Amino acid sequence: MGQAKLKKIADLPKSVYETSGLVYYKNEYLITHNDGGHKSEIFVLNLKGEVVKKINIKDTKNRDWEDLTQDDKGRIYIGDFGNNANKREKCQIYILPKNLLDKKDVTPKKITFTYEDQKKFPPKKSELNYDCEAFFWKENKLYLLTKCRTKPFTSESRVYEIPAITGKHKAKYIGSIFLCKSGWRFCSVTSAAYDAKSNQLAILTYSKLYVISNIKGNDFWNGKIKSYALPVVKQREAVCFKNKSTLFVTDEQKKGLGGGNLYELKLKSK
Repeated sequence: MGQAKLKKIADLPKSVYETSGLVYYKNEYLITHNDGGHKSEIFVLNLKGEVVKKINIKDTKNRDWEDLTQDDKGRIYIGDFGNNANKREKCQIYILPKNLLDKKDVTPKKITFTYEDQKKFPPKKSELNYDCEAFFWKENKLYLLTKCRTKPFTSESRVYEIPAITGKHKAKYIGSIFLCKSGWRFCSVTSAAYDAKSNQLAILTYSKLYVISNIKGNDFWNGKIKSYALPVVKQREAVCFKNKSTLFVTDEQKKGLGGGNLYELKLKSK
């Protein structure tokens, strides 16, 4: 297990206490959004965690926005694919245009997708593997990591691939990642981020950060996996890379658990 230093940067404003996605934007800002049920909007933060701008995302509904990612052109993708009960027959991803900072409102392009192997809505309890809170962009594809809700809990995070282009798609199952067997509170996947420069995939759970390196193609489950324990179990919901050894993390404010904070996480090797 690796070592990590988690430093609190800010107590986030109440307007983003249910932060659920995060990207590092133009090497100067962070962009986040609230969880499902809130307005269709994103927040631009400075690196002190202060809101400097709010942008309305037109012609959308925040049914269950769960994560953010961005491509190599600076386009941001919003994942509206939260599916706690595994009942959703269609999920959506919104593609935002470049140069967001000079806009108050944007109309996104849309991806609609279904899972190629889900036949029932919901499936039986042992197959509740179609909730998703994490995705990332890599080489013109979007990769979704599901959040295991199976009973009994298996810790399986299924990896699905869809093209990063507007339209209706089938999410193709390509493999599974098993992180730990300590139960949903410790092993549930809540966010992911990919750093192309270092070819590293970060996967966040409530209690740990996992970093997968030495990835060949999209064979993510066979890379080198290192885990980093995080202090105190919290509702950690979002992660993004600043550089290969520094990440930003946010947690959602939750009664009894605290949270609603922005952190910087530095990775250290033993």
